[in-house]
Amino acid sequence: MPDPIRYRLALRTEVVGGWRFDLTAIEDFEAAVSELAEAIGRGADARWFEDLCPMFGVIWPSARALAERVTTLPLRGNRVLELGCGLALPSLVAARAGARVVATDQHPHTWTFLEQNLQRNRLTLDYRSFDWAGDLPDGVEERAFDVVMASDVLYAPAMAELVAASFDRFLAPDGEGLLADPGRPWLQDFSEAARVRGLRVDLDTEGDTWLLSVRR
Repeated sequence: MPDPIRYRLALRTEVVGGWRFDLTAIEDFEAAVSELAEAIGRGADARWFEDLCPMFGVIWPSARALAERVTTLPLRGNRVLELGCGLALPSLVAARAGARVVATDQHPHTWTFLEQNLQRNRLTLDYRSFDWAGDLPDGVEERAFDVVMASDVLYAPAMAELVAASFDRFLAPDGEGLLADPGRPWLQDFSEAARVRGLRVDLDTEGDTWLLSVRR
């Protein structure tokens, strides 16, 4: 494995639903990618780059759109699961709205950022390192969540089926899944995979972002 990456950081302020969130984030994504490539070195296992790519450390437009949609939901006391949370802005919004939140990601540096941002914004939630196709971690049960949400996770063809399977796996019978996407090529594949599993998919937009609502 490469030496630990020292990201150049910045403090970002996001205002969602009238709430202010101050978040430590990666200052320059492209620079962070270049530094990672240099740290890994030529000829190294390509899986290292895939596993360590610092996409988690940026507040992407789809996460902002999802966070805005979260403010419209009656969340107090409900169970919420975010898949591939990264900086977890939607989860932070849900936590502030009174939900019981479990945020998940598999990047090894996600929790370092999230822990700091939770403390800065005086919020609490549960975090689990989780490979969606792997075994369930403690606190993540099947068909137990009132809301399952993810943003900008359809970054490869195989993700369409995996994300649809995850929504089916974790949504409670009366729950709602929310997927925010910038319009990637595999959005229709996700919709078809969800419908094959008996899920109903409704399409909406939030600015330039596609927002899919998924129900049983």
